[in-house]
Amino acid sequence: MGCGVSKSHFHKVISPKKASDCSARNAVHNQTDHSESTALINNLQNTIDQSVFTVSNDPLSVSAQASPNETTTNHLSPRINSTTSNNHSVLADSNGRYQQQIDSATSNRNTLSFFNENNQSDITNMLEIETLINVLPAVDSDYVEIINADPEGFNDLFLKQRQDAIDNSSYRRTIESWHPESLHQLVEFIRDISKDKLLLDRHWMIFYWIACNIEYDAVSFLNNNIQDQSAESVFRTRKGVCAGFSRLYKSLCDQLALKCEEISGYAKGYGFAVREETAFLKTDHAWNVVEIGRYWYPLDATWGTGHLNEQDIFNRELDTFYFLTRPDQLIYSHLPENDKWQLLRQPIKMTQYTQMPTVHPAYFIFNLEIVSPRHQAHATLVHGKSHALILIRAPSDIDVSTTFELYENEVDGGSRIIFDKSKQLYCCYFSPASIGRHKIDIFAKRIELDMKSGKQALSFTLNIVELPLNRVSYPTTSKEFYDLNIKIISPLNTHLIKVCDGATYGSIIIRAPSDVELSGGLDNSSGERVMNGCQVYYDQRKSLWKCKFAPNRNGLYKAYIFGKKKANTGNYSHLVSFKTEASQIPATPLSFPKTWQVFHDLNLEIEVPKNCSTVIWPTDASYVESFIQTPDDVQLSCAIHYNDVVVENGALAEFDSDKRLWQLLFAPQCIGQHELIVFANRYSESNSKCALKFDLNITQLKQPIKFPTIYPSFQVIKGRIYEPINGLVKKDTTISIHCFIPGAKDVNLTIDSKWANGGGYEDPFYKRTVTVGSKEVTIYAKYGEDFSYQALIKYNVQ
Repeated sequence: MGCGVSKSHFHKVISPKKASDCSARNAVHNQTDHSESTALINNLQNTIDQSVFTVSNDPLSVSAQASPNETTTNHLSPRINSTTSNNHSVLADSNGRYQQQIDSATSNRNTLSFFNENNQSDITNMLEIETLINVLPAVDSDYVEIINADPEGFNDLFLKQRQDAIDNSSYRRTIESWHPESLHQLVEFIRDISKDKLLLDRHWMIFYWIACNIEYDAVSFLNNNIQDQSAESVFRTRKGVCAGFSRLYKSLCDQLALKCEEISGYAKGYGFAVREETAFLKTDHAWNVVEIGRYWYPLDATWGTGHLNEQDIFNRELDTFYFLTRPDQLIYSHLPENDKWQLLRQPIKMTQYTQMPTVHPAYFIFNLEIVSPRHQAHATLVHGKSHALILIRAPSDIDVSTTFELYENEVDGGSRIIFDKSKQLYCCYFSPASIGRHKIDIFAKRIELDMKSGKQALSFTLNIVELPLNRVSYPTTSKEFYDLNIKIISPLNTHLIKVCDGATYGSIIIRAPSDVELSGGLDNSSGERVMNGCQVYYDQRKSLWKCKFAPNRNGLYKAYIFGKKKANTGNYSHLVSFKTEASQIPATPLSFPKTWQVFHDLNLEIEVPKNCSTVIWPTDASYVESFIQTPDDVQLSCAIHYNDVVVENGALAEFDSDKRLWQLLFAPQCIGQHELIVFANRYSESNSKCALKFDLNITQLKQPIKFPTIYPSFQVIKGRIYEPINGLVKKDTTISIHCFIPGAKDVNLTIDSKWANGGGYEDPFYKRTVTVGSKEVTIYAKYGEDFSYQALIKYNVQ
């Protein structure tokens, strides 16, 4: 038995932490590739359903009793393409068969004509033809359809009995309580509990006891130092390799008068992926077949017990898939040396076995279907493109994700998935960045279980011997990206945004439906959010979302875009993220103040402070200022907040007619972190909205002031105060008043509610000297034919 020599008899699973960010329903991307996939799906539907798949009539597919751990699905048998090179190269083979396939496929060009008529993308006929080739049935005289020899062996009654045995908690508790000191005692335990029970139940008791008590001897196997594998030795040491597991199972069956055979053969297990091009030089695995009724069933007690992890340490984990497995499913990973024990209607050959896709139990458990590539364990680049395409169909309650690795390292931006909900079809794209033998793993999970990562279902290789030109890469997208119908306009065909050579920010442009709103975030390589590092807004003129990201130093970042329905009051969901590489960032990096959509809708523009989210506090100052440019029909107001409380008379908005800018003044009353809020509205609108927010940090404040009280009319006329800027004036002092008040018929003031003598106004300036009373000084203006005065400015007396 070859168990002690080969490393391939044990399957090694990927760690959940490697599950790809590229989640299956996560799927969408830019418009071009989506149209490409949609067209492919529409055109291939009949071909796929009628020509490619041969559906097994095995009744296992109709069982309603199976648990989530069991396979109860219909299996679509793959066909081997005899022209496939074992080199797994992206180049055509030397005999020209590859070109011959393309030539023969051109006869389908008429059937493809609707692609270019209906697509919104510019995909080429060659791409369509090449993709179609991947799913057309190949002519291969050696191909054998995989059909169980005895389909009735998996009828509904058998499936129910099998599942009942597996789910029987009484069996499990009893078996777990056993501590037999000899094989004979173990046989007696099984005989006692299985009186009047089905033969199937007895087999489950043996299978479950081995799974609970026998450990795979990874040390001996990896050191090529296999110990005695007799049933007695394995029972005594509680360790063994595949030969020991199968012999122990056979010994127990013999003593219980159960018909059982040991099977020697070839397995696509541990180590198979790294040597599959050399196929099998000798048998490397052992398992069993048992007879129940008049049917034979395979089982693998070794693989049903557990697996080796990435550290080559045995992990005990019961896998009931390998208990009385359907032969048409087990054949993907187990090829008996004796064709008889394939238990298929017609045995397959080694050539077909080695070229069959590498599938794992989850493939059958979750009822997946390989649409393309057909009948092969490797993927190839789509003709004329820099990516490979794998198409997987799955039920509506199943989510699919992928990983794409080269030498056990994830290919950066190398994969993404597009999900076509109407066809339940996952279009998995893989774009290599360098030559070498790549590994593609496809995972599946049930959506309602909300698992973080799926179970490994499929594995492919992609061997690149010549790197294609114009390589594309993919940003990370989420399920909501597809659900909200998001389109990336720029950048296309890349996952990387470079901010370099003096640039201060990178940009992403998104198209989204009108009922969707977006936000963003920028994280550094440590996963920390860069404060004021992004700005996301909707450009109404172009009907596009513009997303800007500003790294604050050199290094790697992740630019995130989030979104939700406007009617949804909940949190934003992650939609898409890009890797961002920053170099030669200026010493004073750009930072974005917080802006609301009205800022962009009203075409506001910040003049001071430029490219900064923070207003700098001058030494010995009493206030700071900001200048903002607006259209003529827009007015601004402002406020200063400390600890989320408005500072009374701490802000002043006035219009500088010389600069044609709004001047916004902010006067803090204490040291600490403040927020400077700017409001905006059109003159035709009664309510103003938050438009902009700056940060202000005060570390020293010598002489705080309060601004005069400003009435709405003052902002409507775009007035301005030259002096006094301090809104608190001293009692009985003489002050000079100088204001810009355009277009008034008359301007006057009251002192302690008493009108002063007129004079001092020459449009647009109001200048006069007054003596302060004990309460307040208020300035009024009269306009047009109105006989009443409107309050503009009020000073309080200190």
